Amino acid sequence: MSERHVADAEPRPAEPTEMAAKDGTKHVIISTFDSPANPHYNGGGVAVIEMMARQLAQYFDVTVITVGHGGSPEMHNGVRYRQLPISWAGPRAGQLLFHALLPFVVMRTPHDLWIENFTPPFSTSFLPLFSRAPIVGFAQNLCGKEMSDRYRLPFFLVERLGLRFYRNVVVLNSAHREIVRHFSPSTTVQVIPNGIDKRPLNEEVLSRRDHILFLGRIDITVKGLDLLLAAYEMSGLAMPLLIAGSGTPNEERKLAELLTATRGDIRRVGHVTGERKRELLEGSAIVMMPSRYETFGLAALEGMSYAKPVVHFDLPTLRWIGDVSVPSFDVGALAGAMRDLADNESARRELGRTAHATSQRYSSDTTLDRYLSLVQGLLNEPSSVAGEEGGTPCQ
Repeated sequence: MSERHVADAEPRPAEPTEMAAKDGTKHVIISTFDSPANPHYNGGGVAVIEMMARQLAQYFDVTVITVGHGGSPEMHNGVRYRQLPISWAGPRAGQLLFHALLPFVVMRTPHDLWIENFTPPFSTSFLPLFSRAPIVGFAQNLCGKEMSDRYRLPFFLVERLGLRFYRNVVVLNSAHREIVRHFSPSTTVQVIPNGIDKRPLNEEVLSRRDHILFLGRIDITVKGLDLLLAAYEMSGLAMPLLIAGSGTPNEERKLAELLTATRGDIRRVGHVTGERKRELLEGSAIVMMPSRYETFGLAALEGMSYAKPVVHFDLPTLRWIGDVSVPSFDVGALAGAMRDLADNESARRELGRTAHATSQRYSSDTTLDRYLSLVQGLLNEPSSVAGEEGGTPCQ
């Protein structure tokens, strides 16, 4: 095991090593259950994977292995996408099947480096046990505790055991860094926060108050939508609450039931991208993030880039946001913060400027450079056998 190195939580400029342009000799694979073709798991995590893959494809031969209907691999933006034909299993059973299949895929697929995007319910697929090439665990979410609380099964024990086999793990926040360090002291942990394209401050949008906005995956428990609806009803606001996002059929059904029982002007707008997302963010007075569990909060960063205050619970993983946090899961405090900001334009403008300034520290260029620097460094390690045989062949 190499000596542990822990990166700072704050984003900083990377210094990628010099490397020749892609010549096909280095094959980097990214495995991820989430994909643009998956209507149930097509959120911020998917966008991060796609950006990472495009960046690495400028230097390496990159394949993304994900879930779909199968068929021949397809090329998009220089990245090869290969689908495992297990979408028929649905969102929950599909995750378990994905975990079961990945070790066999690793053993049969030549690679020089593998990036494993951790998958619920217990995050890791133990891939370092099945390959002699470097494996990077990408913890967009450490979900073992969350899934254990939800299903009353000890998924967190599997996660803790699995972490011990990884030499390198990337997390998005310092709280998860401490978790990995605690359960696997010899693991190299790097904190690489999410980033977005920098956006200039638009003074005209600071005073907009067309609506209050929730932007994210529809997941009642994880995203705290039940708490949000209760707080909105308690606030007595006439300003409409817009809910943008999509989820599994079961979560969509639960949301519909909650909306039927909640008073107020609440509107569902579904999954949004591009121009429609921009319009919703610009027109919002505040962005709500009432999550019970959150790894980073890319939707919060998007809102902040539009100079919008983000109201959230005081979770350790969200403290990078700064204002405006309320005591965790306190519906009354959430309602009060929502009401106070909706009625106070000067406070919104001041907090919006602060939010925008914070967002400028989280550049997608910096984030992508740090991913590139990490991969280059691992492929250049003398101890690595990458490029010789890749994954251990199936005997």
